[in-house]
Amino acid sequence: MKIGLDIMSGDNAPLSNINGAINYIKNPLSKNNEIILYGNENIIKNNKTLIKKYKKRISTSITSHIIDMNDSPSNAFKTKRNSSMIKIIDDLNENNVDAAVSSGNTGALLASSLLILGKIKGIRRPALAPYIPIGKKGFILCDAGANTDIRPEHLLQFAYMSSAYIEHLGKINNPKIGLLNIGTEENKGNTLIKSTYKLLENNFKNFKGNIESRSLLDSKVDIIICDGFTGNIVLKLIEGTISSMINITKKSINSHSLSKIVKPVLYPVFDDLKKSFDYEEYGGTPLLGVNGIVTKCHGSSNHKAIENALLNTQKSFENNLINDIKDNLTKVLL
Repeated sequence: MKIGLDIMSGDNAPLSNINGAINYIKNPLSKNNEIILYGNENIIKNNKTLIKKYKKRISTSITSHIIDMNDSPSNAFKTKRNSSMIKIIDDLNENNVDAAVSSGNTGALLASSLLILGKIKGIRRPALAPYIPIGKKGFILCDAGANTDIRPEHLLQFAYMSSAYIEHLGKINNPKIGLLNIGTEENKGNTLIKSTYKLLENNFKNFKGNIESRSLLDSKVDIIICDGFTGNIVLKLIEGTISSMINITKKSINSHSLSKIVKPVLYPVFDDLKKSFDYEEYGGTPLLGVNGIVTKCHGSSNHKAIENALLNTQKSFENNLINDIKDNLTKVLL
């Protein structure tokens, strides 16, 4: 297969993206798959020596525009059609690549994917469904930023798509589903949440009811459903809280008179704790509901995250994620 990689997007681009692609090529799990790097001519020339070493499996596509985080999705699509991000989506639509990977502007990537690739038949709204690792377990959070204004039937579809995705990841069959709410009682929440509760209850045998935010990291469910506005806040809060708490604790230890004694014991524990919540292990999440395999990486992805995003994108293609979602949708008529 061929995977298109946007090397112009992300906080650590382009070098982290290029190195991530090289690490992927060197990984035996990549088989004989190929990578096409999409980016500015000068960037590609400056890294020509590095890229040339792997020319049998890495090629390039020159683009002239760059979509940054401040570009509005509609304006980016109209005025920056020769950007690395949009050129990949065009090539995916024309079957020049089998999948697309980008760390760029989420809104622009979503808009471009919808306008060029369209939605899977029957899908009303696409969604972002990152896997949140918690030690050896974890959960999928859906939606994590693609939709802010939604209806109950959209959240129901998110549950069906997320179920297909987590099964496809090989994590679990017949996943347990929870609905993010301000309380566990059935009558809690606004009209959207109450209506969604009924839909999930009627359509999923493994629906476990409402989940409060304080129980997210020790919940007994595999998928947590919410709107994109709430989900994006939750996602960033988890990332920031874990990092901040570890740093605060380390500073407290350093200021203690016994720090030299306890640091060798505690610091490895903190490192293990941080790794247990490490998004880099999964790299990115597919835009569920889009009629093509498009992976959105974290904006601050390093080379490890890019490599893993490429591996997970490969898995999405090889395991026919799109068909899995279509099959799951046949279970519900909306």
